[in-house]
Parts: sequence; structure tokens; C-alpha cells
Amino acid sequence: MHYHRVAHLNRQEVRIDEITIHSFEMGVYLVEVVFDSRKGFIVDDNNRPQQFHSVEEVKQALTECVVRQAFLVHQSAYDEMCGGPEKVDNTLSIAVHFGRSVD
Repeated sequence: MHYHRVAHLNRQEVRIDEITIHSFEMGVYLVEVVFDSRKGFIVDDNNRPQQFHSVEEVKQALTECVVRQAFLVHQSAYDEMCGGPEKVDNTLSIAVHFGRSVD
């Protein structure tokens, strides 16, 4: 599995194809990046997924690079009810604008 570090991505010459910001309960955000044909999560110095606490924090961490497209993705667990209908895909995906984006 590939992984990326903020220090390697946050440079002016870097062009990121796609960013997916995964939103989890308790205000935790993990970031998956497609860069240089490699898809992987941003990791910290211990090679663990780096946790962010807001979309704005992700944007601030990646101010120098150019982002082609970005999305905030959230899957709700609240549709799991006893005796309810079979679970359906309730993924919410919202486009996110980065300051240095391109079409």
C-alpha cells in the first residue's frame, strides 16, 4: 500500500490528482491522496494515518500544492436499526475547493 507525507506533498511543484477527506465520528478526518499515479493515505512520522480535526486543517496543511479535485466523504452509521430494511449505501460526497486548484 502506498502512503504520502504532508512534507512531500506540500510543495509548489506538486500536482495532486484527487484528495478524499474521510470524515469519521468524533471529529476525525483521514486524507487519501492520488498523486503520481499512487493512491494512499497521508501518514505521520510513525507511518500511521495522520489525523486531522477539520477540513480547514487539511487545507492549511496543503497550501502550496495544486489540487485538481477534492471531496469530503462521510458514511453514516445511523441507518443500522434492528428490524429495519437492509443497509443501503448512504455515502455523502461533497466537492471541496482548495486555494490552489486547477480544472
